[in-house]
Amino acid sequence: MSKNKYILILCYVFAFAISGCASKVEFEPLEKQYKLTPATNTPLANYIESQQKPHLTGIKALPDGVDALIARLAMIEGARESVDLQYYIYHNDETGKILTMYLYNAAERGVRVRVLLDDMTTANKDDGLMAIANHPNISIRLFNPSYERYYRGFAFLTDFGRMNHRMHNKSLTIDNLITVVGGRNIGDEYFSANKEVEFGDLDVLTIGAAVEDVSTQFDTYWNSEQVNSIQQLAGTTQQSVDLVQLKAEIAEFEASLSEDEYVKRLEASTLLERLKNHTLTWYWGKAQVVYDPPNKLENNANSKLLLDDLSYFFEQTEQKLLIVSPYFVPGDDATNGFINAVKEGKQVTIVTNSLAATDVLAVHAGYQQYRQKLVEGGVKIYEVRGDPTEKKSSWKGSSKTSLHAKTFIIDDTTVFVGSFNFDPRSALINTEMGLIIDNHQFAKDMVSGIANTADAKAYELSLEDGDLVWLDNLNNKVIYAEPGAGFWRKFIADFLSLLPIESQL
Repeated sequence: MSKNKYILILCYVFAFAISGCASKVEFEPLEKQYKLTPATNTPLANYIESQQKPHLTGIKALPDGVDALIARLAMIEGARESVDLQYYIYHNDETGKILTMYLYNAAERGVRVRVLLDDMTTANKDDGLMAIANHPNISIRLFNPSYERYYRGFAFLTDFGRMNHRMHNKSLTIDNLITVVGGRNIGDEYFSANKEVEFGDLDVLTIGAAVEDVSTQFDTYWNSEQVNSIQQLAGTTQQSVDLVQLKAEIAEFEASLSEDEYVKRLEASTLLERLKNHTLTWYWGKAQVVYDPPNKLENNANSKLLLDDLSYFFEQTEQKLLIVSPYFVPGDDATNGFINAVKEGKQVTIVTNSLAATDVLAVHAGYQQYRQKLVEGGVKIYEVRGDPTEKKSSWKGSSKTSLHAKTFIIDDTTVFVGSFNFDPRSALINTEMGLIIDNHQFAKDMVSGIANTADAKAYELSLEDGDLVWLDNLNNKVIYAEPGAGFWRKFIADFLSLLPIESQL
């Protein structure tokens, strides 16, 4: 037997062994935990009480990366009872470390901190997660985890059907009084701290009636069968971490931030000043929290899918529909639906990433198969530029921009903001969540903001002699090939478009 064949057989045996072990892992049920009664007689509670409107939800948009982090830090700083944090990605970079520091300091004040992360991007982080989870006031659970903590690649391949299902939900809720919901994960690129790439994103700071439902959503996931604690997964090897040493390390990190350039930008945030002065302006209206069940892929999923709510949402369009989605793969049915809506006299506009701007070439490969048909059918499409032409504070220092916000607006009256991308993965595989907000002024301001920056930040797609062209309205130019994208980027996207992978995009 040749050496290569021998190695190949060993790999198959190893993968089979991992698969067998993974499928047999059983854990004791975790303790059920639920949201706490909203805090009262605290600075945060008193402020929200002064703003409150019965049965309505207050919304403040957070399109700026620096403001988005400031809002989160201020919320955690104001916590007195509980912090519930739920994200798909949590990087251990500068902004991730700053947020962790605030979470730890909240726990030191006696606040109950629950951290729920998708396990896909936690590779090599078990030791750090265990160290933090050793604090008596901090609990960490992971969604749909790999039971094999070291050879995750093999485990993913041998248990693909389960592990391909990820939690894409994003929320941060404080004292069951205030929450942030939207498209951002935790990482430098989401908060204007990465000099290589800036994700243009959107969250909504939220108070009022919807907060209770966001907390219910969190509890549904926290107590689901799809979740395990970090202690169950990583074992007991790190449970003896010295909390005194950990506290000293966090204090050292905090001291190192005194001259940090990014921290100075945080301190200069106008949102921070408005938070201190209680001068924020809120949009008030009815709001609905929509989300997938954690067991979305099971035949007996225990509630309706978010896609059902969004389908109803889109059906309410009478005049105009605006879709902002970084990953846009509509499929034949939605493509025909958009074209038919245009034939009925409705205006349909899509804003998505250009090939130069996207961070997932496979998704662009899926999208490019539909865009010409959409443009021919009268759908307006704008593709975000890969390089920023405006260097405002939120884009400062970044050499590349990429759209990451997910928002849908109908008739300048109703807005969806959340984690849902308009693609098969969000619709059918990952779990998602978001808010549907009824407020005419909020919707109108959102549309105006997008329209006012469209020429500077995006190309408009059009047709010339039957071929797609990109209109650079800022410089009054017509571009005849994918703008800003090099040969290999185009080649790879074209190659990927030939593969039968659309259902996974």
